[in-house]
Amino acid sequence: MPGAHWRPVVNFHPNGVRERRGLVLHVQAGNNSPFGWFNNPASQASSDFWVGKDGTIEQYVNTGTDYAWAQAAGNPYYASVETEGHPSEPLTDAQIEGVAQIYAWGHGQFAWPLVVVDSTTAHGLTYHGVGATAWGGHPACPGDLRKKQRGAIIARAAALVAPPAPHRTVSVAHMVVAMKKDAAGPQGHVTYKTEALLLEQALAAEGLLAKKWVDGSLGTKARDAYKKWQRSTAGGSFTGAAADGYPGINSLTRLGQRHGFTAAA
Repeated sequence: MPGAHWRPVVNFHPNGVRERRGLVLHVQAGNNSPFGWFNNPASQASSDFWVGKDGTIEQYVNTGTDYAWAQAAGNPYYASVETEGHPSEPLTDAQIEGVAQIYAWGHGQFAWPLVVVDSTTAHGLTYHGVGATAWGGHPACPGDLRKKQRGAIIARAAALVAPPAPHRTVSVAHMVVAMKKDAAGPQGHVTYKTEALLLEQALAAEGLLAKKWVDGSLGTKARDAYKKWQRSTAGGSFTGAAADGYPGINSLTRLGQRHGFTAAA
């Protein structure tokens, strides 16, 4: 996993994964990296990942192909993450971020769904204790405090995998230049098309510009529509030179607030 410290251990089952259902949350019941313990054959223990209180992520096995020795009968079906600390302690903000990064990665790699589950068969983010004896008999793992934080983990993972919001900034200077150049150029001439479309779409939504003129070219139709916006109550009731159809920061800010873009000088 990108961002994780790769520390392969000897305690794992090669090519043993049968399904990639999701991730099991564990608590270490201790502090500091468990690498030495997981790399000791006598321990008969390991996990896919460990997240420290400071957000450090360590990965010990080839997740999705080989399985770790973390939850007995659940190992072939779920990946596992140990978290530093004790059941009486909640996850730190850095740990929530670290586990969320793991889950977001697993969502992209293995289609782990962005849901919290209390199950040994459902796909999602589950916890160790739910498996009872079949999963090693650890009913207190990871503890009630950490179990309740799974929702925050999934919410953060969802934010990490969501596509970035489109760039929605419209520059006053760009729009003035575009209105002058596009009006002087041939029909359909465009200068700052992406920003111009945001402006035209807003003017059309206000009922000031016919939809057929929403084309990214800021000709005379767009300027006339913007002049109407400036003179309107919502636009600021500007008059004279302040309502000449060329955007100003005040009128453009008002339009952006109504239609989801940011005005810039």
